[in-house]
Amino acid sequence: MTSIPKQELEYHYTPSRWSHRMGPQQVLESHVKVTSDGTSEAKRCLEVKAGISYGSTDKQKLDVYSRKNSAGKKGSPIFVYIHGGYWQEKVVNRENAGFLAQPLAAAGATVIPIGYELCPDVSLDEIVSEVKKAVCFIIELAKKRQASGVYLCGHSAGAHLAAMMLTDCQDDGELIKGAVLVSGVYDLRPLVKTSVNDALKLTEGDAWRLSPGNVVKDIASRSVDRDILIAVGEHDSPEFHRQSTELEESLRDSGVRTLYMDLLDTDHFNVIERLREPSYSLTKECLRMMKL
Repeated sequence: MTSIPKQELEYHYTPSRWSHRMGPQQVLESHVKVTSDGTSEAKRCLEVKAGISYGSTDKQKLDVYSRKNSAGKKGSPIFVYIHGGYWQEKVVNRENAGFLAQPLAAAGATVIPIGYELCPDVSLDEIVSEVKKAVCFIIELAKKRQASGVYLCGHSAGAHLAAMMLTDCQDDGELIKGAVLVSGVYDLRPLVKTSVNDALKLTEGDAWRLSPGNVVKDIASRSVDRDILIAVGEHDSPEFHRQSTELEESLRDSGVRTLYMDLLDTDHFNVIERLREPSYSLTKECLRMMKL
């Protein structure tokens, strides 16, 4: 649990205030533009099946990106991306989550960003259930394609959701071969005392129940054969560094194969934006994990 005083938590859990590149509003606007432009470029260069429903609501959809003329190729790994936005920001969504697809698809992966409903329209419990439904849908696709594995990647709130998928997602969970958790929140209790919780409406008990940090033993027992990469930006706040470090240490101490990356000259936003670059160290690690 954090030692940060309550009156300072808002500052520490507002990632836009920690960027070394630009001011809070600028960095948010830039993030939306970079990810939107990157997604548009990926759609021009790759084969895309967009808006595939995995559930009954408008946001319960996913997109499938693959190298042209390779859609449905048997044996390729599937890289699932879960976007962030504190489970509530409408401008960060599936429609601009394809920005990272190009270098991964070029190397042979199928890249699948997923969407989900947001708070306060639904509860965080419901979001976790929706993402589980999406991952189950993708695992069925993986079995049909005889994929070499499913690899989960999440950023910020998406990293929390990806981590939660490493517990009791489904009977075929052994198809999940690895996870890339980027600048995530793994103990939700500090958020209860911030404005983030205005939409989430979590009690402290709910926050801990829905925290990956509370289910480390469950994650570890199901992740004996998985690789888990935990990354954070150099200019993420101390709280994001603490959360990432503590989860990595807990998993490693529980026998999980982990890799921790503190990515230089990145903040909470370009730490994930740069996955569109083939030469970026995190991109290279994702490819190495998938054996591409």
